[in-house]
Amino acid sequence: MNFEPLTLNFWNRVINLSRTGVKPTADQGIPATGRSRPHPDRVGPVLLTWLYHFLRLGLACIFIYAGFVKLLDPRTFAHAIAQYGLIPEGLLPLVAVGLPALELLAGAGLVFEVRGSLSIIAFLLLTFLLVLGYAIWQNLDIDCGCFTPAELDAQQGLITAFRRDLIMIGATLFLSWQRRSRRSYRFPNLL
Repeated sequence: MNFEPLTLNFWNRVINLSRTGVKPTADQGIPATGRSRPHPDRVGPVLLTWLYHFLRLGLACIFIYAGFVKLLDPRTFAHAIAQYGLIPEGLLPLVAVGLPALELLAGAGLVFEVRGSLSIIAFLLLTFLLVLGYAIWQNLDIDCGCFTPAELDAQQGLITAFRRDLIMIGATLFLSWQRRSRRSYRFPNLL
C-alpha cells in the first residue's frame, strides 16, 4: 500500500490553510497547534525527566553549599579532616582548600551539565563513604567535616552522614542511568 499520496494530501491541506490564515480544527484531521497534555503513554518518561532534573539540581546545590561553607573557614575544615588521621599534616592545607573547591566546581558543573561533573561527584561520594566507614569502624568520636562543625554530633553524626551519602550515591546512580538511557534532558511540555 502506497502512503505517499496521503502524506502529500495532508501537507497540502496544512499549507493551504496556513496561507489563508485559517486555523486547523480537529474535524479537519489536522492537529491543532499549541500546547496539549502529555499522552498517557508519556507520563512515565515525563515524571522521570522531572525527577532527573530535581535530583541533578538538588545534588548540585548540596555540593555547592558544602564546598562554599568549607572554603569560608578552611582551618576548621583542616582540623576536622586531621582528626581522621588519614592525610599527612603537610598536605592538610592543600586538601582543606582543594577538596571544597572541587566540590564547588563539580556542583556548578552539574548545574550546567558539564561532562564529567557527575563522575567527579560519584568519586567524591565514594571517597566520603570509605572515610566515614573507616571512622565508624574505628569508633572515632569526631565531627564528620561534611558541612559545618556544629552540624552533626560525633559518632551518631558519622552514621547519619554515612546514610546520607548512601542516598546521594543512589541519586548519582539514577542520574547516570538516566543520562545513558535518554536522548533528551529538556524539561517536558506539560501545558
